[in-house]
Amino acid sequence: MNTSWKCLTCGLVNFASDARCKRCGTEVVNSAVSAPSSGIMLEDGYVLPPPPSGGIWRDKKTLVMAKEAALPDRCVKCNAPANGLRLKRKFSWHHPILYLFVFGAALLYVIIAAVLSKRATVYLGLCQEHFQRRRKHLAIGWLLLLLGLVTPIPAIAYDYPIFALLGVIVFIFGVVWLVVVSRVVSVKRIDDRLVWLNGFNSNYLSQLPPWQAQY
Repeated sequence: MNTSWKCLTCGLVNFASDARCKRCGTEVVNSAVSAPSSGIMLEDGYVLPPPPSGGIWRDKKTLVMAKEAALPDRCVKCNAPANGLRLKRKFSWHHPILYLFVFGAALLYVIIAAVLSKRATVYLGLCQEHFQRRRKHLAIGWLLLLLGLVTPIPAIAYDYPIFALLGVIVFIFGVVWLVVVSRVVSVKRIDDRLVWLNGFNSNYLSQLPPWQAQY
């Protein structure tokens, strides 16, 4: 079963669920070829060559990986084959003690956090089911956000404060919803060489060698 198809007009690689090319609008045809499964397909349909493999371990429920390593081509949420489908995620982390600056000087915290934060870019495998589920949840979140923005305007104009308050609540809920559903995995720690991530499927982690702290 193909998980993607390549547009014969412009060459863009699209997901199998796309009926038209996202770049030029050409409809999918039977002769369209699938993208190489060894590459990394981004959400916008582009395919990147896979980075070097190796340098991945498990530390109980935490995945530890070298920054340049490539994760297995499996869904991080259910361990099903990802078939080259990846989400590109940029993580940053700083020591929790810096949060103390929030209470005294928010601007100082932002500056210090930006300077001291460690960063890493990770490509997370997702199966079609979890990719589509995430897309649907994001659409719901944006709909709630829009509803929360629009509702207070007529409510205030026609003197319905209860509906205006309800709109504010819906907006806040939409923001929280988007934050939660957009997070596939969470970062635990980042240093100059390694990344620690939580939220991976237990079967996914069981395939990895145990973490060697002396690395």
